[in-house]
Amino acid sequence: MFKKKTLKNKQLFFLLIIFALSHIFLYTNNFYLYFLNPLFWLSFIIISNQQIIKLPKKKDAQTALTISIIFFILYLTSGFIFGFNKSFYNHNLINILKNLWKTILPIYGLEIMRYKIIKSNKNNRNIITLITIIIIISEINFKAIFISHNIIFFHYLISIIIPIIAQNILFTYLALNSHYKIPVTIRLFNEIPTIFLPIIPYSNWFIEGSFAIIKILITYYLFKYFTFNKKNTTIPTTIYPLTIITSILLVSFMLGLFNYQPIAILSNSMYPTFKRGDVIIYKKEENIVPGDIIVFNYENQVIVHRVISINEYYITKGDANNTIDYIKIKKEDIKGVYKFHIKYLGYPSIWLNEFFTKEN
Repeated sequence: MFKKKTLKNKQLFFLLIIFALSHIFLYTNNFYLYFLNPLFWLSFIIISNQQIIKLPKKKDAQTALTISIIFFILYLTSGFIFGFNKSFYNHNLINILKNLWKTILPIYGLEIMRYKIIKSNKNNRNIITLITIIIIISEINFKAIFISHNIIFFHYLISIIIPIIAQNILFTYLALNSHYKIPVTIRLFNEIPTIFLPIIPYSNWFIEGSFAIIKILITYYLFKYFTFNKKNTTIPTTIYPLTIITSILLVSFMLGLFNYQPIAILSNSMYPTFKRGDVIIYKKEENIVPGDIIVFNYENQVIVHRVISINEYYITKGDANNTIDYIKIKKEDIKGVYKFHIKYLGYPSIWLNEFFTKEN
């Protein structure tokens, strides 16, 4: 009996490693994505269905579905705040079916495999950790990393790599405590909307990364404290370092320890580019040309205006102002160049600033 179980685990490990290696080297190959990979997982699903796998608890399924629907609504709603972009998918019927085929089978098959291996080794922390690491590696596009320069890699790290790591820790935790259909539900709600929607909400690397991490943390805490009754599990402790690391990254970002830094806008001098209550993200840069929007210090204030000319000094003007700024801005006064903004996020800073100003 023991030998049979060990052999079964070895077979699953072997299949998972084949998938991981194939995905690393063939990630951008259409023949692999649309034919080999789905067929691989279809074969695995057919074999897996020969065994009886218990259904998830009703409470678990309801929680997963509720979380997925709420975040899907938030995802769509974000478009009315940040705007919409045209979807990168072709939406004729053939292409929709091809993209569903490419998406659903690998998600379903991978989560069955994760569930089977974890359930067979639920008391073995090393095996569970190894499985999670292998899946994480298989889902990262290493080609994109190798050909990117430092700034693009930083964007990819925040928007893709960190969420992939966090997401797979979460899915391993859910598989350990519940059923593979829970992460399947969550993953499908993440992927499928973009296949059908002709437009998708606009987002940038910072918004994508933040939204993904927030969703993962909320999902974890909802399952842990409101759905699961188990007190002792193998994986949950890994979520705490993740929370700490995420908090440190966000705090470091807010303190300006990265090249990119945020600042709340207190006036409407740059309307309609951005307005009071928005948060802009700016980056430290050396090469500044007319037309750039710069963040600079002037008499103990931070101002965000557009450069209209450069001579001995930088001449600026607010887009909503009728006259130029009659101040002499030197190179050392400039903190950085505007990159993008997030609407309404700066109002808490404005309210706190006004509160303390009144108090003084």
